[in-house]
Amino acid sequence: MLRVIQQLQEESDTQSGLILDRFLQIRKLESKLVEIQSLNISLMRSSAASRINPNAANASSPVNDAANELVEPRQLDANLLELSLISQRGALFQSFLHERANDDLNNIDEDGTARRIMMNGKDKRYYGDNGLLLTSGLRKRVRELLNSYLVIDAFLMKRNIDKAMTMDEYDPSIAPTSTCVDDVFFILKKVIKRSISTYEPEVITSTVQTVLKTLDNLYIQTFQQKMSMAFAGQELTGRSADRSLDQAKISYMIVLNNLDVSTEYTERLVADLRQDVAAGIWANEKKDMEAATKALDNLAAISKKFQNLLQSRMEQLMAQMLKPRVRPLFQDAYREVKYVLDEEEYNEVEVEELFIKRFRQGFNTLILLYHRTLTENNFRLLLSLLLDVVSVQWEKIVLQTRFNQYGALRFDKDLRTAIHFLSGLTDWLYRDRFTRLSQMATLLNFEEPSEIYECWGAKAGPVSWRLTVTEVKKVLALRYVFFSLSVQRFTFDSYSS
Repeated sequence: MLRVIQQLQEESDTQSGLILDRFLQIRKLESKLVEIQSLNISLMRSSAASRINPNAANASSPVNDAANELVEPRQLDANLLELSLISQRGALFQSFLHERANDDLNNIDEDGTARRIMMNGKDKRYYGDNGLLLTSGLRKRVRELLNSYLVIDAFLMKRNIDKAMTMDEYDPSIAPTSTCVDDVFFILKKVIKRSISTYEPEVITSTVQTVLKTLDNLYIQTFQQKMSMAFAGQELTGRSADRSLDQAKISYMIVLNNLDVSTEYTERLVADLRQDVAAGIWANEKKDMEAATKALDNLAAISKKFQNLLQSRMEQLMAQMLKPRVRPLFQDAYREVKYVLDEEEYNEVEVEELFIKRFRQGFNTLILLYHRTLTENNFRLLLSLLLDVVSVQWEKIVLQTRFNQYGALRFDKDLRTAIHFLSGLTDWLYRDRFTRLSQMATLLNFEEPSEIYECWGAKAGPVSWRLTVTEVKKVLALRYVFFSLSVQRFTFDSYSS
C-alpha cells in the first residue's frame, strides 16, 4: 500500500501539471498579470504627476482602465476563488496522502523493512520518513500559481477599497458612520478569509502586509485629509457662518465615528479570522499556525493606530470647538448669581435655581450636535475631555468668589445637582472629575476652619485629599468669617497628606 501511495503522489504531480497548464491557458493568467502590471505603472506615474501638479487631471486610472476584459473585476474575483480552491484542494490531498502513509508505515514497519524498500534508489534528501516527497510537484506548481494570486488579489483589493472611499456616503438615519467603513471591512474580511483558505502561511502573511499598507496609504490617509480640510475656510464668528460651521463639525465627527467603528470592526474581524486559522489544514501545523497567527497579530495592531488617531483628533476638536465655549457658559450661568446670601435671599434662590437651570440649558445646547452625531464611545470620550475643562474652569471661578454660610450651602447644592445632571448623560460616571470641587464645597461649609484638622492627614481615613495645603488655605479664605480669622496662620505641616 505504501508503494501505491508513492506512485499516486508521483502520478498526481504529472497530471496536476497538465491540468494547471490548461488552467493558465484558458484563464489567460499571464496576460492578466501583464495588464495589471501595466495599470500599476500607470497609477504610480499618475500619483507622481499629481504630487508635482495637484490640479492636473489624469483620466487614466486603474478604476477607469479596469473596465477592459482582461482585468474585469468580477472575472478576477472568480479567478482568485479558483486559485484559492486549487491550493485548498491540493493541501487537502497532500494531507490525505501523508496521513495514510504514516498510518500504514506505523502499522507494518516495526523493523524498518518497508521504509528501506520504499527508499531504494531515491535521494533521501527530498523525502520524508514516510517515503513521500517533502515538497511535491503539485505543491510547487500551486505555490507558483499563488504568486499570481497575490498580484491579482492586491490589485483587486486596492481597486475595490479606492472605489469604496470614492463612493463614500453618509446617512444619519442608517448609521453614525459613512458607508466606506462597512464596505472596506467587507472587502478585508473577504480578502483575508480567502487567503487563509489557501492554507499557505506565506500567502496569509503577504496578504495581511498588503492590507496594512493599503489601510495606511488609502484608508487612514483619506480620513486624515478629510479632517484636515473639514474647517478649511470656515468663519468661526457671525450668524451666517453657523450652519456652515455645524456642517463642518458633522463632517469631522463622521470621520471620528469611522475611526471608532473601524477599531471595533478590526477586533471582531481578527477574532473571527483566528477561528479560521485554528480550523486550517496545515502542512506543518505548529510552524504554519504560528506564522498565520503572527500575521493576524500584526493586523490587530492597526486598531491601536485607529485609537491613537481618534484620541488626538478628538482632543483637537475639544480644544478648537468646545473649550472656548466653556467660559462663556459659566459666565451666562452665573449671571446675577452670588454666594453671599442672607436667609431670605437663600430661600428665593432655592426656588429659582437660576444657576443650575442656565447651566443645564447651556450645556445641553453646547453638546446637542455632538450627542446627536457621535457614536456612543466617541461621545463618552468627548464628554470626558469636556468635563475636565469644565471642572478646571469651575475651580477658577470658585477661587475668585466670596462665600458666606448660606452661600456655601447653596454652592454645595448647585454642585451636587450639576454633577447628578452630568453623570446622567452617559452610562459612565464622571464624579471623580469633580472631587476637588466637592472638597472645596466641604471646606466652605465648615463651621470653623479648625475642622480641617479632624479630616486631614492621619485623620482623613478613606478620604484622599486632592487639594494641597496652599489650596486649602485659599478656599477657607473665601469665607468672609474665616478670612477675618486670618486662616493663613493655620499650620497643616503636621497633618500633611
